[in-house]
Amino acid sequence: MRYIAIFLLLANIAYFAWLRVAAPPVVVSAPTPARPLLNSGLTLVSEYEQQLAQRPALSCFTVSSFISVDDASSFIAEIGGIASDASVSLSGDPLSPQYRVFLAPASSRGIATITLDSLSESIAAAQMEIETYLITRGPLENGIALGVFSEQASAQDTQSRVLQLGYPAEIEEIPRSTGEIRVQLQVLEQDVQENPAWLGLTVDRTDLSIVENLCETIAQGTQFP
Repeated sequence: MRYIAIFLLLANIAYFAWLRVAAPPVVVSAPTPARPLLNSGLTLVSEYEQQLAQRPALSCFTVSSFISVDDASSFIAEIGGIASDASVSLSGDPLSPQYRVFLAPASSRGIATITLDSLSESIAAAQMEIETYLITRGPLENGIALGVFSEQASAQDTQSRVLQLGYPAEIEEIPRSTGEIRVQLQVLEQDVQENPAWLGLTVDRTDLSIVENLCETIAQGTQFP
């Protein structure tokens, strides 16, 4: 036992001597600087309520019972500056679109009428069969309609023939669906209560259904940066 104890003592002395002389020094790495937190996309409830308090109070409405997308677009043009935001939406399942061929609106009704007469004469002289009429309302007011087609190829054929006559015909895709055509509106609460134009709109347009709805849900994309 004595020799074993002496051997272990000598082994320990030799090991500690090797650590001090032969072993590589221990390098302590510099601490990595703390990185700033990334934007987590979260907003405190108190911050969100403060943001809401700074925004103008809005009332939101869904207007429905439009007979066409053109009718809905005409309604948006009619209300003018009443709404701070307005857009057309289609409910139900999507259907194949239609294609409208037209000449862009002229600067006045008189110029549009002159253009329509000239185009009609050119179509007759070329012995073409193209229906034309003046658009009197909506976003294309004072434009010239050249037909609405269910097939894009038919619309392109009409466009090509009118271009040959020297008139810059355009094609517009008209979306369709199985459901209602609606307009989504955002109106300042002050205008809802005081603006005569808005009050008259809700009373006079008995052909439309106007329903107030929530402007925001609990988790809106705009509230999270």
